[in-house]
Amino acid sequence: MNTVKLAPQVTLTLLPYGGAVLVNGVSLAIAECDEPQRLAINELLAGGAPEGQLAQLLIAAGWVVRGDAG
Repeated sequence: MNTVKLAPQVTLTLLPYGGAVLVNGVSLAIAECDEPQRLAINELLAGGAPEGQLAQLLIAAGWVVRGDAG
């Protein structure tokens, strides 16, 4: 099964108002997410379909990486 997970250098921090922030510890890049995006990321990391538009954007930007569940 093809899954995605956060890239090794990336941290996901949930915010109190419902959003989240992705931080790349190497490049110090930051991406803010609103609540619907945070929910979509949670679903994706929980094993959701990595073929969606948000998943492809996150993979292309290096925030998440593909991996095989096993």
